[in-house]
Amino acid sequence: MNLILVRHGETDWNRTGRCQGISDVVLNDNGRKQALELGLYLKGEKISAVYSSDLVRAVSTAEEIARHHGLTVEIDSDLREMDQGDFEGLLFTEIRERYADIMTQWRDSPETIRIPSGESLAEVQERALRAFERLCERHDGETIVAVSHNLTITTLLCEFTGIGLSGFRSFGIQAASRSTVRLSGGKVVVVDLNDISHLTPIESLPHF
Repeated sequence: MNLILVRHGETDWNRTGRCQGISDVVLNDNGRKQALELGLYLKGEKISAVYSSDLVRAVSTAEEIARHHGLTVEIDSDLREMDQGDFEGLLFTEIRERYADIMTQWRDSPETIRIPSGESLAEVQERALRAFERLCERHDGETIVAVSHNLTITTLLCEFTGIGLSGFRSFGIQAASRSTVRLSGGKVVVVDLNDISHLTPIESLPHF
């Protein structure tokens, strides 16, 4: 199985540095353009199924891919973003001010953190791997797409590369990027990582 892991297109909250988590934020104009470009790029692939998180920014991205293949997007809530709990809706500058100790721990040992009233990376990884296992069972020998989110995709890559959740900060998954993994003979290989070559260059997101 070839699995193309896609992060959803950009939202206004991405652009302004506001924590989204499981908040249901729509794509902005640039995010819709990114989804369109991604869909057109993948038009030539032989894709058997398109899956998505249940959050609208992921579903909208997935629909732009699926429509070129005559497919209906299949929803899998295990692909949704990390529940950011008390951080949801706050600017990252506000989070750093209000939760300085937690953010220090997040920087130094992210695998040990549970977001207040939210999830831990281990919990996100556990459900993401459940989704991956289901897809492997259903789509042996096929190429499929799963549209998900930054932190969720990163936890999968931590597992697939063997880097572990302690190396979580080694990855930076960009909006509307694609990372391809291949399952063959029981072994998972990362073929492409955070590829955005299909996108028209735009002004980069600020570093928050």
